[in-house]
Amino acid sequence: MSSRAAEKATEKSALLIRHGPWATGSLLLLAFLFWLLNHPYQGIWHDARVYGLIAAHWIYPEALANDLFFRFGSQGSLSLFTPVYGELVRVLGLDVAARLVVLSGGALWVAALFALSRTMLANERGDTLAGRFAVLFGVMLSVSYSPNASVFVLNENFATARSWAMPAGVIAVGLLAVGRTWWASGVALLSCLLHPLLGIWPLVLIVLTRLPMRQALALTLLPTLALIAIGMLNLDAPRWRLMGGEWLDYLRATSDILFKSPDNTRLPVYFTVLAGLLAGARAGSQRLRPLYARLLALTCGGLLLALVSAYWLPLEIVVQGQPWRVFWLAIPVAGFALLDVIQCASATFRVVPLLIGSVLALMALDDAFLQPIVWLICGASLVPRHYLVMLAERACSWRKTVWVVMIALWLVALPGFIVELDIAGARFITPWWPEALWLHGLVAGSMWPLPLLLAWLFGQKNMLLLAMKMMPIVIAGLLIWVFAYWDKRPEPLRLMEASYLNSRQSPHPFVKYIQSGDIVVWPERELTVWLTLHTANYWSKAQGIGVVFSQEKFTEWQRRGVLVEGASRRLTLCADPIVDWVVATQLIPSIAPLAVLPDAVLYACSPLRAVSPAPTF
Repeated sequence: MSSRAAEKATEKSALLIRHGPWATGSLLLLAFLFWLLNHPYQGIWHDARVYGLIAAHWIYPEALANDLFFRFGSQGSLSLFTPVYGELVRVLGLDVAARLVVLSGGALWVAALFALSRTMLANERGDTLAGRFAVLFGVMLSVSYSPNASVFVLNENFATARSWAMPAGVIAVGLLAVGRTWWASGVALLSCLLHPLLGIWPLVLIVLTRLPMRQALALTLLPTLALIAIGMLNLDAPRWRLMGGEWLDYLRATSDILFKSPDNTRLPVYFTVLAGLLAGARAGSQRLRPLYARLLALTCGGLLLALVSAYWLPLEIVVQGQPWRVFWLAIPVAGFALLDVIQCASATFRVVPLLIGSVLALMALDDAFLQPIVWLICGASLVPRHYLVMLAERACSWRKTVWVVMIALWLVALPGFIVELDIAGARFITPWWPEALWLHGLVAGSMWPLPLLLAWLFGQKNMLLLAMKMMPIVIAGLLIWVFAYWDKRPEPLRLMEASYLNSRQSPHPFVKYIQSGDIVVWPERELTVWLTLHTANYWSKAQGIGVVFSQEKFTEWQRRGVLVEGASRRLTLCADPIVDWVVATQLIPSIAPLAVLPDAVLYACSPLRAVSPAPTF
């Protein structure tokens, strides 16, 4: 074979490795494996409780109509997810349906990041190191986009409408990046129908990309100007009035809906995200700069609106709209924008790979370097190009010095980095395998070296084609093993959740007494009341989720909460005429129960209210 023929054969082999179905399949399978490892299933917790309740209401609407969560309306009525999830639960039971949603949500995240990498980070030769790394590392992370704490995160491991809405929104941005506006609009609309508070942002971004930049800026500032005008009028109408009193105090003190004291917020993270988008708008790929710029304007508009409503004019409709949620979309796109900037710089300046190696060494020393590095990249993007060329030429003359500095940094960082692997591995709630904490740390979402190394290996031209074809088989085997242990719930919890909204399970012993639609006081077992007894709960902490949408609901929830938590005897709650049944944790002397379980005793309220004198609070 001639040298020219050999060169063509080698090139063809490289293309097969980089673009063929075997390489793509391996990358997707490996990404899903990383997702499973970093998002073990923990059951019906967090907001999955509320979505389980919404599914129960879909199946038993009359029985749960009197529940406090639905008496004043529910956000579930605005979501396409409710009927879809409700029917899944009706057929499969809540346990199976919830796991199916979580798994499908994880698969959608993999697909979304893969689509975004192919549309934003690929070049004329196909996929790139940055694109492969973005997929492998992105699926591992669960980044918070909350204004204060970490209540809301990307990549959740429990079943909500967000499990489908967020990946759909990311896919819409990927389609928008390659000019498929109509397809992007359809997918963004689906995201909005699934979760209006999240899906509205991809839709607005699509509108902004159709406008000149000046008009886009004006449109993003308009809501804040409208808020100021309406707030100054101080209207006394539902949705258009300023919030106040205990309702506003509660939201500021305990929820993650409004910004709290500036010292306790995540504003530094938010500003770093804005810096990443600004860097992309200034120095990213030419075709993507308008997209980055408009998302930057949209994010700034949402943040400004959220800050004004939190600290000055808490207009009800704006607080309920939670405009800070735009950061769920801004955070992943900002990450891709930074990788795009680095990729463009690497293609232009030969010294950039060495600088990247030094930057990674600094990050290995301490994660706190990440934000300053983002700001440094943002600052460099604002420097005129000819100055950057001069600096790059000067840096090339210092190439050996940069090599020495990079090696020295890695030597200093390596011991501490190994310790960090153990620390990251110890964060796993339930270990995947005994011992070897460092190995857990290596696959943990906070650790980037493994996905970076694998992304580099996937792009090597000299990798044997046979090895690439064997890789999907090996990864598929690992997937089967990991999936077998993905459910990390203890056995008692697994058995309990298997009975939720499952018609094939034996009925609860209390069902023979409690009628459909009765109101039960059993705050310790709210899920049992909703999902096993299929009836209304008098009060629970979970019912407080969503009180931002109704002042009347908040007032009634507070009233009942004071009574439940202040009752010296559980049966005194029977004085409230809406209570039908009370479940105590132990027998109450001199009063006969209707049913007794090891940890629960059922009492009827109507006989107690019939005696004279009736019990009082």
